[in-house]
Amino acid sequence: MSGPGNGTGAVVVGVDGSAGSARALDWAVTAALARGTGLRLVYALGLPLVTLPLGGPVRMAPSQETSAAAAAMLAQALERVHAAAPGLPVTSEVSRVEAHHALLKAAEGASLVVVGSRGLGGVGSLFLGSVSFRVAAHARCPVVVVPPGEGAPTVGRGRVVVGVDGSEHASAALRFALAEAAHTRSEVVALHAWTAPPAPVDPFVVVGADVGADRERQDARTRAWVSEDVERARTPETREVPVRVEASEGHHARALLEAGADADLVVVGSRGRGGFAGLLLGSVSQAVLHHAPVPVAVVHLP
Repeated sequence: MSGPGNGTGAVVVGVDGSAGSARALDWAVTAALARGTGLRLVYALGLPLVTLPLGGPVRMAPSQETSAAAAAMLAQALERVHAAAPGLPVTSEVSRVEAHHALLKAAEGASLVVVGSRGLGGVGSLFLGSVSFRVAAHARCPVVVVPPGEGAPTVGRGRVVVGVDGSEHASAALRFALAEAAHTRSEVVALHAWTAPPAPVDPFVVVGADVGADRERQDARTRAWVSEDVERARTPETREVPVRVEASEGHHARALLEAGADADLVVVGSRGRGGFAGLLLGSVSQAVLHHAPVPVAVVHLP
C-alpha cells in the first residue's frame, strides 16, 4: 500500500535567494537522492494583478530586469544542486504568482514539498513565515519545513521522531515516518504523550500511594497500542525499519520538541484527535512547526 510521500513524483523546493531557502534546497537535494526521484525548483515572482478596461484581472508581465534576476537566481540554485549531486535530474520554473500559490500548484503530483521556515519576505520576529505555513496547511502531499540555522540542515543522526495519538492523521504521519526512515536507513521513534487525570478532591480518598504504579500501567497501555499502530502502518518496504516506542506524561507538543531536538526530522499529522474540523493545522503541529530546531514534516490524509 502506498502512503503519504511514497509517490514517484519529484521533490519540489521553493527558492528565493535567502539563507533559509538555501538550507531548504540542501535538504531537498538529500531527500531526492534518497528517494531516487528528480528535483523541481520553483521561484515565484509574486507579480500583482491589474484590471484591464475591457476584461478581468490579469497578472502583470515581468520586466526585463525581473526576468534576468529570476534567471540568475535559478542558475545559482542549479549550480548548488549540481555541485552537491551531479547526476540528480533537476528542473526549474519561474512562476508569476505568489510563492504559496506557485508551490501548491507544483505540489500536485509531487512526492514532497520542501520550504524554508522563512524567506526573504519573512519578519525577523516570526519563526514561521506565511508562505511555509500556507503550504504546510494546504498542500496535499507531505511538506517539510526547514528551520534557519548555521550550516547544513540536520542529516545523518539516524532518527526520525513521529507523534502518534491514534488518529487517522497520526497514522498517515506514521506511515510517512516509516518510509522516510527506510529511505535514510534511520530509526523511528514513535511517541505518544498522555496526561494524567486530575486527582480526586474527596478528602477521605488517599492519593499518592499508587501514583507511580498508575503511571507505569498507563505507560504500558500506551506503548502497547502505539506498537499496534506501528505494525498496522508497516508496508513490505518498511517491514525492517527499527522502531522505538516511547510514552511520556505531559503535553504532546512539548514531548515532541524535546524528543526531536537532536533528530533528523520530526513528523506530525496535520491534525490530531483534539483538532477542530475547520482547522487545517492542529495546535500540536503548529507548535512543533513554530519551535522545532530541526526540519518538520507535516502530513495530511491521502
